[in-house]
Amino acid sequence: MKTYPLILAGVLMLASCTSKLPHITFNGSVTGLNDGTFIVTDSAGQSLAGQNITNGTFKVDTTIENSGYGSLTIQKTGEKASPVEVYLEPGQYTIEANVKHLDQYPNIKSSSAIQNDLTAYYTTQEKVIEKKMNSVFGVSEKLDMDKLKLEAFQSFIKQHPDSKAAAHLMLNLNYEKDAEAYSAIYNKLSSDVKSTEEGKFLGSKLGVMMKLLPGATAPGIAGKTPDGKAFDQSQLNKKVYIVEFWKAGNQVSRLNHQEMVKSLLKNIDMNKVGIISISMDTKRDWWTKAIADDKLTWPQYSDLKGDDSADAAQWAITKVPTYYVLNGKWQIVQRDVDFGKLEATINDYLSKR
Repeated sequence: MKTYPLILAGVLMLASCTSKLPHITFNGSVTGLNDGTFIVTDSAGQSLAGQNITNGTFKVDTTIENSGYGSLTIQKTGEKASPVEVYLEPGQYTIEANVKHLDQYPNIKSSSAIQNDLTAYYTTQEKVIEKKMNSVFGVSEKLDMDKLKLEAFQSFIKQHPDSKAAAHLMLNLNYEKDAEAYSAIYNKLSSDVKSTEEGKFLGSKLGVMMKLLPGATAPGIAGKTPDGKAFDQSQLNKKVYIVEFWKAGNQVSRLNHQEMVKSLLKNIDMNKVGIISISMDTKRDWWTKAIADDKLTWPQYSDLKGDDSADAAQWAITKVPTYYVLNGKWQIVQRDVDFGKLEATINDYLSKR
């Protein structure tokens, strides 16, 4: 009997602590959905809320410890649904969606200014893409999604120049494909956004990439060959070069090597074209064995520092394989060239010179 007061006191204490935590409330309406689920995951990847939707509406009131970017999913029972990005912080969220368009970003209004920016951005992006799709309906034209997302982002920033979500959103876009356009946008962002961790990181990345535009002199190579020789630019004697960044453990890199040996080397004039490979490996024996196994006869370099390589930093390498095309003066012709377009890029360059 004496333990009951202690247990009750513990329960009351827990309830008291919970009541003091900040709350987040979701009021939702999903037209036409009578059998579904509403799920929210917080910035730490933890499930924050989950509720069945049985009459097209739902309400969730819960505590939140981790403010930040999370995800929200509204799905019909038995069907898959992709989560959408949300910004979660204490306050009120009103969510409107339609069962026929659960693939679209829901209309989310919130006391969170950042969440309202996300709603505005993703809604703008969907409108830009939908407009383009309607204009090419029935026409055999492949949509350039990176270009459309850039257009949507430019439109969003024009309407929301002081958006605190700007740097975060830009980092989720393929800003490397058009560093010049994204750098112009970045330069217009507020100093507050630029001073955030994401803003600083983005500024640093764009700063490097602006030095890698076509016509710019390419960086040197930090690594050495397997027999210890450093890169010597004065020894270049070809009109054009493929500079490859790869890794022994990367399957795509290895398969592309096979294609190079079987096809690419036979379809381009190797009297005019040279290849230089830079490995992002950390283990020397893996690197040298892959060179031998793949029968790579062209110059190979590595500083064996992997992602921490000086080459990765100065060439802005975020994935392997990555291919650059350079001219004989070690100037950039094109960066991040698709492997399948290397032959055409090189032949086009040579045909004009």
